[in-house]
Amino acid sequence: MSGRLLDELITATRSSKPRVTGLTIASDSFSPIEDEVLEQTAEYIDFVKFGLSTPLLIEKSKLLERVSRYHDLGISVVSGGTLIEIAVQRGITLQMLERLRALGFDMIEISESAGVIPLERKGQILDEISKLSMDYIFEVTWKDSERAKSPASMFSKVQEAFDLKSDKVIVELREEDTSGRPYTAREGMPWDMLNEIAGRFGPPNLIFKATQTSQRTGLILEFGPAVNLAGVPVNEILTLEMQRLGLTPETLGLSRPVEDDAGSPASKFVYHLIKAEHPIDQTTLILRSGLPKRTVQGALSYLVNKGLYLLFVESTPVHSLIHSSPSQTQRAQNYVRLSSDPAISSRSFIS
Repeated sequence: MSGRLLDELITATRSSKPRVTGLTIASDSFSPIEDEVLEQTAEYIDFVKFGLSTPLLIEKSKLLERVSRYHDLGISVVSGGTLIEIAVQRGITLQMLERLRALGFDMIEISESAGVIPLERKGQILDEISKLSMDYIFEVTWKDSERAKSPASMFSKVQEAFDLKSDKVIVELREEDTSGRPYTAREGMPWDMLNEIAGRFGPPNLIFKATQTSQRTGLILEFGPAVNLAGVPVNEILTLEMQRLGLTPETLGLSRPVEDDAGSPASKFVYHLIKAEHPIDQTTLILRSGLPKRTVQGALSYLVNKGLYLLFVESTPVHSLIHSSPSQTQRAQNYVRLSSDPAISSRSFIS
């Protein structure tokens, strides 16, 4: 967008659409939206989702009109996962998908908030979606009331979604009080669980559902302005973009230290990448992780200082940097891999 005061006074960059990181899925509850506001925010919105079963209650002509408006502005439209859950329960999945396609929906969300959908049935649904030339995305939800359950169930569902070729996975992590209402405790997010899931799958591969401004602030400070976010009301898109660009009091300069604190998601994710793909050059590590260079270097420094046996290969010979300083880590230019030292299995800081 040209002619903004921002362009004249501040150098602030955001990747243009189609984006692979920094995605925003806006939420449309069919409240009135001013055309001028939508035009000004369209470049910041990648998808709009009509949540729950909203499309079932809206007059068809009105729904077509709004979907068409989004398409005219280059915004793709996603259905809420509740629609597919209803369709599966009532045995009308194909009919539901055909109606959504006729209405112009581009992507179908699949979730299991109300009950488990068998894996075989999921595969059939995905085939039906593909035949109708639509895309799909999975949403996985974990609530604080489920703390008694093993986190492994959450990880398993996310992994299953990736195995079913979901390009990204929406994750909803919520803490609740005893009455079931979300509450605010460090941005209202269960950070222990969030750190675990981000560390295992990598922030660039996940889309975090964050319906509150404070949650989005926390996620941006944690993972950077290119974090993928969902659940953002259309009328709050400008506020989110200001957060991403470091133009709010909370995100001014995005001042969260680049050094990784103990067990941060970035450190865990970098560790998993090295473990899976070593030896891996630093450039590829940065590209694969989707994290800023300084964040990757901070993660490597943390891993080395933690006592993890990492080998950094500049040319020959191989230099073993054990308990080295951050400056030493940053001088390693090319390859990083795990040491063959048997102690590595007991020194891993990730279970």
